[in-house]
Amino acid sequence: MTPDERAIRLNELAQGLRSLDDETRWFERQDPAVRRAILAELAFYAWQARAAEQDRDAAIRRAGIKPGDTAAVLLRAGVPHVQLRKICALPDYQQVPAFRLLAALFGVADDRRRAQCAGQCTHPWHQLSSRRGPA
Repeated sequence: MTPDERAIRLNELAQGLRSLDDETRWFERQDPAVRRAILAELAFYAWQARAAEQDRDAAIRRAGIKPGDTAAVLLRAGVPHVQLRKICALPDYQQVPAFRLLAALFGVADDRRRAQCAGQCTHPWHQLSSRRGPA
């Protein structure tokens, strides 16, 4: 998978064009080093989408993880953009809940950003639903 293909896949996930459960299974099949790169990419996208403190609870609910999972605790412990690096650095056995949370956080923040630029947006990653062919 090329970096561009992965970027599209993660943006489709954030926009609800891909299932979080299906993509979690895809993530689990990756090598731990690749999973770290995916987490870093999701964290970057969440930062770019301007994930904010008001997004935290919605992201935890959307992720379907326990509020006591380390990734959720970290996200609630401070400003999201500061906590993203810590979530990406969690041990390998905590990468799956971290993936679910970062994907959900990106999705929540991206939903808000797409609503703000609706009708005037030229970002190609916000035009994915119109470019996607039959499944």
